[in-house]
Amino acid sequence: MSNIIYLALGSNLGDRENNLMTACGLISALEGFETISLSPIYVTQPTGMDSSAPTFLNMVIKGQFQYTPLDLLANLEQIERKLGRQSKGDNQPRTIDIDILLFGEQVIKIERLTVPHPKMTQRAFVLVPLLQIEPDLVFPVAGKRFDAYLKKKDTESLILYKESGHNHVRT
Repeated sequence: MSNIIYLALGSNLGDRENNLMTACGLISALEGFETISLSPIYVTQPTGMDSSAPTFLNMVIKGQFQYTPLDLLANLEQIERKLGRQSKGDNQPRTIDIDILLFGEQVIKIERLTVPHPKMTQRAFVLVPLLQIEPDLVFPVAGKRFDAYLKKKDTESLILYKESGHNHVRT
């Protein structure tokens, strides 16, 4: 049985747009994965990094995945390594970062994976593209709509970089 999943992608090193598009292609090619839609791409300031760090391009993918969350995580980590990502959780600039935001309605808290992503409701660079794909989406833990977490002041630092040509991949 497939689960609807949402992934956040970010890149602030190298050809950022190409990094995102290559990652999207590799994700779409995963066994058991079907891309449903891609959000627009946004330019965002780095959070928790040195002020000289380059700006990010961020986006969200909605898809279906028929295997386990740990299977998806292993595949995503392999894609990150293939695209030059050295390590996770280091708050350093990176060619690609792929986070599992939601995996169906599942709540997962294990050493390697926490779903829903623990910081997603605090990050406009996740919420804005997520809500572009799914405006009425509800946070499974709190039962509140995601738009309730988004403050106008938080969105002022996001700049639309590029509309996705694939907003609705699947019909």
